Amino acid sequence: MNSVKILHTADIHIGARDAFLGAAAEGRRFETLLTFERIVDLAKEKGADILAIAGDLFDSNNIESEFISGVLNKISSIPEIKVVFAAGNHDPLNSESPFLKNNLPENLYVLPTTDSVLTFDDIKTKVYGKSFESVYLKGVEEFTLTPDPDYINIMVQHGELRADLGSDYNSITPKFVKKSGMDYIALGHVHAHTPVGKIDNTHFAYCGCPEGQGFDELSQKGVYFGEVQKGSCNLQFVPVSKRQHIIRAVDITNCEDIAGAVLADLKANFENYADNLYKIELVGSIPSDATLNLTEITTRLSAQLYFVKVKDKTEFLLDLELLASEPTLKGVFVKNMLSLLEQSDDKETVKQALNIGLRAFNSGVMYNED
Repeated sequence: MNSVKILHTADIHIGARDAFLGAAAEGRRFETLLTFERIVDLAKEKGADILAIAGDLFDSNNIESEFISGVLNKISSIPEIKVVFAAGNHDPLNSESPFLKNNLPENLYVLPTTDSVLTFDDIKTKVYGKSFESVYLKGVEEFTLTPDPDYINIMVQHGELRADLGSDYNSITPKFVKKSGMDYIALGHVHAHTPVGKIDNTHFAYCGCPEGQGFDELSQKGVYFGEVQKGSCNLQFVPVSKRQHIIRAVDITNCEDIAGAVLADLKANFENYADNLYKIELVGSIPSDATLNLTEITTRLSAQLYFVKVKDKTEFLLDLELLASEPTLKGVFVKNMLSLLEQSDDKETVKQALNIGLRAFNSGVMYNED
């Protein structure tokens, strides 16, 4: 049976700036270009017939020329692979689009802003889809072009998979998927990859973004690669990210070298641990007279990690009931907080407030405590 090898990527956001990285932000912008180059190399290595890019290749159309030339030159380096691009909401196909202002490689096919189809007779495959023309695009009930029963039919589409047409980012409904009659729909816009789904004989998936863009994007990042046939597909998720965003709780109970304990935990649990971006939450119990110097801990960790932010979520080793009985301002505070804790539905927040208050009595709260 005829099949086609496809590498599906999206939401690379080349040139995106993570302002929280400070001095490292500019270098991180160029890492997105390196990730794209890694994806192209992967497509070549695996013998892909089609590299499908489902939107937001660039973080915006106002992108520096070195990013544009880097992308186009890399695509030119794989003339044997058909690169199909559907513009997304970050890089819409309008008058500012780099894809309309530059000479494009012969193997790069940019889908227009109306329902369209590309025919590749040599691999008996047709690729359908359309690009965003502006930041917003209303979804439609169904695609206007019908699939060819004699070809493998693939759609490349940036949009929001949802039950209705209420999104401003190209709603793609189950009805749209079903009526499309595609063998596979390569989706973009959602930054977390999804399992390959199926409605009737149409398979579909989000591959997610290949590089996380913040600590709200913690899942593994990569692309989909595999074979698509009539009515079936076999795609595997392939991690490609250089760095992961990780939120990690580290118990420092009875710990003297806190930075060392954090590093040991990360080294034991994460491959290439030094390359990642971390939010470290220090948990456990510490003596009541202890004060954690987060600046010192962060500085020590920063000497060995690409990026780290440290938050103190420890609790004091205290007999709170005994403390609440003391005829002191601290005792009154603890008594009131314990009463509030008993009544509250948000006990975690009350516990944090209690601990911050106790630190304040010990002069251990910094101005920027969060």
